[in-house]
Amino acid sequence: MFEFSVVALQFLSGSIMYSYILARINGVDLRKVRDGNPGSSNLWRAKGFKWGALALGLDYFKGTFPLFLFIASGALTNRYVISLAALAGVAGHAFSPMLKFKGGKAVATTFGAWSVLTKWEAPAILGGVFSLFSLLKRKTAAEEDAFRVLLGLIVLFAYTLYKALNQETHLLVFYLGNFTILTLKHWKDWRKFLLRLSHPSE
Repeated sequence: MFEFSVVALQFLSGSIMYSYILARINGVDLRKVRDGNPGSSNLWRAKGFKWGALALGLDYFKGTFPLFLFIASGALTNRYVISLAALAGVAGHAFSPMLKFKGGKAVATTFGAWSVLTKWEAPAILGGVFSLFSLLKRKTAAEEDAFRVLLGLIVLFAYTLYKALNQETHLLVFYLGNFTILTLKHWKDWRKFLLRLSHPSE
């Protein structure tokens, strides 16, 4: 029951849509910004660095809280339950009850969840791929941002597989769930990007 409660609490934490709340405070309808995603990137575009960075930090933080408290205190040690709780936080953001289960794309929350599971390692890999992509292409459309996520996940799979082969199979459990959620949230943009690559003149 305790372990179930941790998973449920992490889902509830993830489901708090900070970007949506901050946008409402500022009189912004995120559904009308760029791709309509109720996440920190669109709030950043609508209201600038200060509000966007605040939302980004909160979205990252909810991927770690309150799970890290249970881990740090020693109350939760089962690595598979930790992975499922981290995944619940990502799912909470992606399918938030606050927005009738139509949440955000869960990228920042994914960074937070991986930070709980691997400290700096997995976030550094994802961040490195994202940064390299951004250096190669400064201004990006929504589908290009989504493709950047796909590239990060592909590179991250090699890291996760290496860890799984070294007795950290709980990371593979999280990765598969995380990949599934991000695929559901990004599939339309991935498809659009790949179609554009195959038909560049259209």
